[in-house]
Amino acid sequence: MKRLTILLVTMTISLGIFAQAADIVPKPVSVVKKDGVFRITNNTKVLFEASNEIEEDFADLAKELLKSATGTTPDFVAPTAQKEDNILIQLNNPLDTKIGNEGYTLSIQKDRVFLNANTTAGLFYGMQSIWQLLTSTDGTTLPCMDITDYPRFGWRGLHLDVSRHFMPVEFIYKYIDYIALHKMNVFHWHLVDDQGWRIEIKKYPKLTEVGAFRADREDLDWNSRKEPVKENEPKYGGFYSQEDVKAIVEYAHKKHVTVIPEIEMPAHVMSALAAYPEYSCTGEYKPVPPGGVWPITHIFCAGKEETFNFLEDVLTEVMGLFPSTYIHIGGDEATKTEWEKCELCQKRMTDEGLKDEHELQAYFIKRIEKFLNKNGRQLIGWDEILEGGLDPTATIMSWRGSDPGIRAAKAGHDVVMSPTSHCYFDYYQGDPSLEPKAFGGNITLKKVYNFEPVPAELSVEEAKHIIGAQANIWTEYMPNGRHVEYMIMPRMSALSEVLWSPKDSKDWGDFSKRMESQYKRFDKLGINYATSAFQVSARPELDPANKAIKVSLNTDAWDPDIYYTTDGSEPTVQSNKYTQPFTISKSGTVKAVVIQDGKQKSQPLATDFTIHKAIACKVDQKYPNSKSYESTGEYALVDGIKGSKDHHDGNWKGFNAKDLVATIDLGQSQTFSKVSTGVLQDNGAWIFYPTHVTVEVSEDGQNFNKLGTVKNKVSARDGERQIQDLVLNKKGTGRYIRVTAAHLTSCPKGHAGEGQPGWLFVDEIIVE
Repeated sequence: MKRLTILLVTMTISLGIFAQAADIVPKPVSVVKKDGVFRITNNTKVLFEASNEIEEDFADLAKELLKSATGTTPDFVAPTAQKEDNILIQLNNPLDTKIGNEGYTLSIQKDRVFLNANTTAGLFYGMQSIWQLLTSTDGTTLPCMDITDYPRFGWRGLHLDVSRHFMPVEFIYKYIDYIALHKMNVFHWHLVDDQGWRIEIKKYPKLTEVGAFRADREDLDWNSRKEPVKENEPKYGGFYSQEDVKAIVEYAHKKHVTVIPEIEMPAHVMSALAAYPEYSCTGEYKPVPPGGVWPITHIFCAGKEETFNFLEDVLTEVMGLFPSTYIHIGGDEATKTEWEKCELCQKRMTDEGLKDEHELQAYFIKRIEKFLNKNGRQLIGWDEILEGGLDPTATIMSWRGSDPGIRAAKAGHDVVMSPTSHCYFDYYQGDPSLEPKAFGGNITLKKVYNFEPVPAELSVEEAKHIIGAQANIWTEYMPNGRHVEYMIMPRMSALSEVLWSPKDSKDWGDFSKRMESQYKRFDKLGINYATSAFQVSARPELDPANKAIKVSLNTDAWDPDIYYTTDGSEPTVQSNKYTQPFTISKSGTVKAVVIQDGKQKSQPLATDFTIHKAIACKVDQKYPNSKSYESTGEYALVDGIKGSKDHHDGNWKGFNAKDLVATIDLGQSQTFSKVSTGVLQDNGAWIFYPTHVTVEVSEDGQNFNKLGTVKNKVSARDGERQIQDLVLNKKGTGRYIRVTAAHLTSCPKGHAGEGQPGWLFVDEIIVE
């Protein structure tokens, strides 16, 4: 019998508690707990026999890591009949068909430990479980149990964009460690985009000499960065040499992580065209953009044969560096206005019998796919490559929701699910007021955990085309590795369980409890992880009869101790401890935090509640709001509840291409001195402040007199997500108050939606 015996413990983390089986993340398929523990002592031996280079690599790693876990390196000896007090790890012969290529079985007994798998990949994942168990003990104790474990999906990926912000080689190694730690197996390396070309191509040296560097605008907002005006301006950038790439690929291979490169085409290539403008339609030189670009029109020319020669040369060198079956070619967000004007592109369409530019892109992609297939590789791209038709051998990465993935699977394409709804880790993961600046959206730890990669619309056979999923990390707002860590951790723990563990074993409460041990591992590893799951949100419910607000406090943390105040002061353990919902009957600010072991787990989230003259009054709207943004319904505009910077938080009414015209019935004539209208601007979500707010007053609801107008002074081009109250300070008397917030007629010049209708969001009209 061929055997490999290794004990792997990736580092020492002594927490002084016994591990429980449930502490493992991702959750194993089957765990049977038993009484007792196995203790690693100075007499413990590792029974080992390596028969090839891969197994020898395991052995070397085992010696190094075992020493880091226990402080000593036990003897490595050939397997013998004596197994008591020792640890035996071996490859199965015959194979265990139940656990497949990446599964393992682990039996921890009081006097011995067995780790078995069909492949070294399975052994490696079993070793990760051993490491996790040891991290929950004193570093030498393993609780007795039997584990059978194997993954649900074959593609368990994590993406990293190094174009928007270059990440040093040292961080790439750490990133691969994080992937392996979570039993994930794909590193999707986004090496090319408009803002930087990051891989050395020897035949085309200007790709890195020119394309890897841009004007330094790091002190400005990503979408507010102007093009360089001088050639000798300070530069930002960097790239990976071919030697760097080879070393990284080899490092990942030893940890059973496949590195899949992404070489974008036909769009997101301004960095390449800055170096070689002759491969664009116009031949025009444009510098590497220092920030956001939209729409993306400066793209590869599909009519020039030289373009394809260039790309084949580049891909040839890329394939020489990456042994992965898949090569990712991007294919997304190509605005084809230059193709429409280009004589060569139009001639290509005529010669090939293509009816439009979408089919021209399909021609482009198919031609690259044939080249990759000829070289024994397989094409994968973003879901836009479906447009215009595609050969069924191509694999789709579905990012624009699940619908493209559904269409692709039904058409026979393999699919990797990566929808913006659950898998974009550049989105906020908590309340934006407490988080570092992010791209937009809000994907909490719990939302990631609730992700289901296989859409219900697919049949059993169609579902087989869903080969897995991955998280995407776009780095516009992540200038360094520490920030990237914050955005991926702990959300990748949740995704790892989605992709590894059985669907029917998912249990949010159980997972959040196991995360307590995972957070301690992160602490010991020095990972800059987010504590957003500990943020406390106040969930209000209006009591119209009493014109009061009932407040519930919630958090995604396991069994939290929540402390709160209602006067805006900072909560401590001496503050009110939350046990049940409480009532707010006067204006105030609720702040709440989770405190564990004497430590505050996150910043307090401040929620303002305003009890004012119009609260719970009848409101008539001239124009209906979007049903997608209904807020709290009938009293949404006068419920005393302010919205956050997240327009999805349920406290905003959204109007698309419509004014807000709201008439409030105070029930009787009243005198007031101030009317405030709360509004939101989120440039990236096409939400803009109104141009102005007008307040009118009436006694009969028919004849209104203008009280005054307040103008918005914030530019629609301001990319900062923000909230303001447009306040009219003027005394008035009447039963009816009509508030008109005039929407911006269209998205401003230079915006992604230029000329298209934008949104107006209003949370509360306060009358005082």
